[in-house]
Amino acid sequence: MENIETLHIAPLEGVTIVVADVWPEAENSPLLTEEDLDHLATLNAPARRAQWSTSRHIIRQLLGPTATIRYGSTGAPILIRPVGEVSHISISHSDSKVAVMLSGVRCGVDIEKLHRNFSRVASRYISHEERARFEEQVGGHFEAIMWSAEEALYKYGSNPGLDFIRDMVITGFDTELQTISAELYGLTTPQIHYRFVGDHVLCYVWEERPTVTHH
Repeated sequence: MENIETLHIAPLEGVTIVVADVWPEAENSPLLTEEDLDHLATLNAPARRAQWSTSRHIIRQLLGPTATIRYGSTGAPILIRPVGEVSHISISHSDSKVAVMLSGVRCGVDIEKLHRNFSRVASRYISHEERARFEEQVGGHFEAIMWSAEEALYKYGSNPGLDFIRDMVITGFDTELQTISAELYGLTTPQIHYRFVGDHVLCYVWEERPTVTHH
């Protein structure tokens, strides 16, 4: 496959993120199952068909035809027939990129164009306090990073009633490590990670496993 990047996220083994360009639908179809093709036929917009079939192409290449995916109340994909250690999945796309995250633990991923205009919706997901604390520190792509981080956390939280201002609060940025601290419903979450992929920002988060102490 061309124009694809696979990120093996350390230190948690078994977490993989694939980022790829959106491919034409015709290039994706050979790997899709009959069930995939039936769902694809319900999508009308050519761009949406290309995005969806690209994500499913990636999933089939990595997990094979036996992986069974359904959609929850939030519209998020749910892997109901795990393949090996992979039991959780998260998917995101822009108009030109697709990101697929596969994990053995709960996770969330989002990819956004850096130069997308967020000004009309910024007040719905960035509080006055967050802007005052972090905008200067983060710099010119602040709104894009905040949107992507909160989208990834929204998918991780998997609650359709979640309010981006009230229930999700960004509490810290480390621009060197490219990590973001946050609270969900007042509880500290795992750190959100971000990185730049060309003209996009990719954000991802996964559930931290408890440390096992041997005596």
